[in-house]
Amino acid sequence: MYKHTITTKNNLVFLNMHGRLMIDEDAQQMQENLFSIINSKLNTVVIDFKNLEYCNSSGLNSLITILTKTRNLGGDTFITNIPEKINELLIITKLNTVFNIIDNIEDFINKNK
Repeated sequence: MYKHTITTKNNLVFLNMHGRLMIDEDAQQMQENLFSIINSKLNTVVIDFKNLEYCNSSGLNSLITILTKTRNLGGDTFITNIPEKINELLIITKLNTVFNIIDNIEDFINKNK
């Protein structure tokens, strides 16, 4: 089962993912919820993978869509708290070179106040 929460703080949008992102409908719903919030002023998204157990091609495609949308709005997408299995997937697909990866979320938030 997959679920997500979206919050905003300090002009950043935080997307917290939970469970297993494997179904196109889940990915589409997450994108729609996120895209209803981001705009040219609120255009930086931080995706927290801490509670994400699994992600397949549907999930990866949705991450690329989010990255494209934020960059088109003049912002960017960052990923943090990546579990080892998902990190391996990012390395295999070379998406680890496309996304900005945050090691310390608190430092990142403090820099973006």
